[in-house]
Amino acid sequence: MEEELNELTLMGRTEISGKKYPIFLERVGLMFSVILTIFLTYSIWNEFEDYFWLNLFFSTCIAPLLALSIAEIIGRFIQYFKN
Repeated sequence: MEEELNELTLMGRTEISGKKYPIFLERVGLMFSVILTIFLTYSIWNEFEDYFWLNLFFSTCIAPLLALSIAEIIGRFIQYFKN
């Protein structure tokens, strides 16, 4: 009886161990997305030198969202191809 209780989760389901998730690949994808976003931000700063407000808006608002979106897309692809 006690062994059965240890195998259950809080919701009363039994857990089945799956494959190990490749967290290293996701970290590489995160670093790739940050580097790509920095390169893109640098390119935009050089392209639109006269529009400081546009550069500031892109650097503070759009670029972080872009980096996280790219990292999330890479993570989803890793999950899709891993399963």
